[in-house]
Amino acid sequence: MKKFFLLCSLLILCACARQPVSEEPQQAAPALAARWQDFLAVMPDNLNPFRLQLSLRFGHEGDTRRITALFWGNGGRQLRLDVMAGVGAVLGKVLEDGEHFVIYSPRENQAYFYQGASAPLLKLGVPFPFGLKRLAELLNGHYAGAFGHAYVDASVLPDGQWAYTLQEKPGGQLIINEHGLPVLWRESGRNGWRMEILYNDTAPPLPRRVNLNHGDGYGGVLLVKERENGLAPFSLEQLQLRLPDDAPLLPLSHFKP
Repeated sequence: MKKFFLLCSLLILCACARQPVSEEPQQAAPALAARWQDFLAVMPDNLNPFRLQLSLRFGHEGDTRRITALFWGNGGRQLRLDVMAGVGAVLGKVLEDGEHFVIYSPRENQAYFYQGASAPLLKLGVPFPFGLKRLAELLNGHYAGAFGHAYVDASVLPDGQWAYTLQEKPGGQLIINEHGLPVLWRESGRNGWRMEILYNDTAPPLPRRVNLNHGDGYGGVLLVKERENGLAPFSLEQLQLRLPDDAPLLPLSHFKP
């Protein structure tokens, strides 16, 4: 009988010892949900016409290249990007319209097309695992448009930041700070992409630098050099990418960065 009471007492003590561990996520859940609402509230109602001057250095350590780019659009499906190696030296003209992606290389007088929901910029050697639409959302402060509106799991980190496992594309884990701003995104998997987002001192803050790294050692740094907002909507002509009649149209898989 004594052994029976001793066993019951041990079970009760073990249950009491485990209780705080099971209650902690429940106690943190309201705060996690509130911080996520802060993240959603940062998002503007919609994207307005924008034009950004960008600088991007990418490659492996000790073997990098630098390009500049002009990125513009009205916030809709059609987005344009001109990539340059120097002043006036255009390497490529890019159009993304939904899942349709076209790049024209003036030097080669060749055009390449792609259709699909993956990340065509990676196929160009640009270390950005999103398409132009998500890139526009991110750089213009439309963070829920870039990372999604819902999460499936969340936790409070020791440094006071907040980690959310994303429900929608692009998936992975998003870290947000005390202001509801995304500061780090990690792709799912052991050796996926890692994206760190740094902000300027404007009100509201907007991304000024994005650091990108992959598990294979490839990466890059994207800098927002200049922003133009409050613009009149771009015309259809300004958003189109007209190809020369003699330019062959090839699958993007034929493109060699």
